[in-house]
Amino acid sequence: MLPASALAAEIRLIWAGTLMTSADQQVSQRQTIVIEGAEMVAVESGYLPVDNYPNDQASVIDLRDAHVLPGLMDMHVHLTLSSFSSEFSKLSDSDIALMAAENAQKTLMAGFTTVRDLGSFRAEPIIALSQASERGTLASPRIYTAGQSISATAGHGDVRGLREDVASLMLSDSICDGADDCRRAVRSQYKLGATTIKMHATGGGADPNGRRESAPEMFDDEMLAVVETGHALGLRVAAHAHGTQGINAALRAGVDSIEHGSWITDESIELFLESGTYLVPTAYLQDYFLSRSDIPAASHEQRRIRVAQIHPMLTRAINEGVHITMGSDAGIMPHGDNALEIAKYVELGMSQSEAIRSATLTAAEMMGVGSQLGSIEVGKFADIIAVAGDPLEDISTLQAVIFVMRAGEVVKNEL
Repeated sequence: MLPASALAAEIRLIWAGTLMTSADQQVSQRQTIVIEGAEMVAVESGYLPVDNYPNDQASVIDLRDAHVLPGLMDMHVHLTLSSFSSEFSKLSDSDIALMAAENAQKTLMAGFTTVRDLGSFRAEPIIALSQASERGTLASPRIYTAGQSISATAGHGDVRGLREDVASLMLSDSICDGADDCRRAVRSQYKLGATTIKMHATGGGADPNGRRESAPEMFDDEMLAVVETGHALGLRVAAHAHGTQGINAALRAGVDSIEHGSWITDESIELFLESGTYLVPTAYLQDYFLSRSDIPAASHEQRRIRVAQIHPMLTRAINEGVHITMGSDAGIMPHGDNALEIAKYVELGMSQSEAIRSATLTAAEMMGVGSQLGSIEVGKFADIIAVAGDPLEDISTLQAVIFVMRAGEVVKNEL
């Protein structure tokens, strides 16, 4: 990656055959995007000649045969995890950081220039990776990271089933009980360098307390303490929630997003609409599990029943106008396959442009960075991708990205 001083002096012209500047706008033909350093400084009609720019570092990137659109954003990944890894407890922080860097590169090559990493067993590796990405010292998406998730003792973010003396050695600063302790837990992750906060309102989908009827894993005052502390520190707060009671409790506590939201109800939808909270549904994940031949037949059947119940409610939420933000849960599913989540939204009732919006403008709005990311506009970071086909006709084209630029640097060009 070029140092910032070199990027600042460089002008690049992207000749875009078909350009989607925003999921809210009509596409245009024969456009030029002018990039100086890390930012876009102009979007002009026609193919501007490089001679217009006397700087001897000005160059043209020829995407006249491609469809060009903003860099994609995945708002629920786990870069320090690989699918069904059972060796995590044996890995050093260095091992984890290197694995996360490899996963980040796969994600970037798939066209995702910004991600939100929602929880690692250990905070230091992912926070170090996010800071390295911010400095521009490696090929990685921009990373908003939660560090370790905030969880109650024995909750989804804690380690269970160990002997007491071993469990005490693995106790994380992010585990908390009571409102005051939960304020401390949020501050502990902020102190380490977290740029967003995640809490576990319920168990995971495979946990005893992750069922439809399960009670929340945190009390109302604990959730409120997490949200208020996160917001006081200028951070967005996400809540992992599967069961209905946990979803609704987190919505009432004022979280910025619900992750998964498996068992939403009509009441949940009303709360989403009243609060403006975003839903990050990780909807493709069940398809991924059902595609695995190494999962027992009984588990497959349980998942098929579950999908038949939860996906129609997600379609209802889409139709009612709940803000849907793209999140794949990559790390549980394979890194690099993130765009399958966008295609799932079309299957569930979104238009192609709405699905693209979920991974661009909506994601940027949810994170409060709409002035910097989410569309191709003057003054925003030059996060740009290209595909060979038309994603407004065939959303699956986003699964074969041929060009990636992140903050003005070309990291992939297969043309």
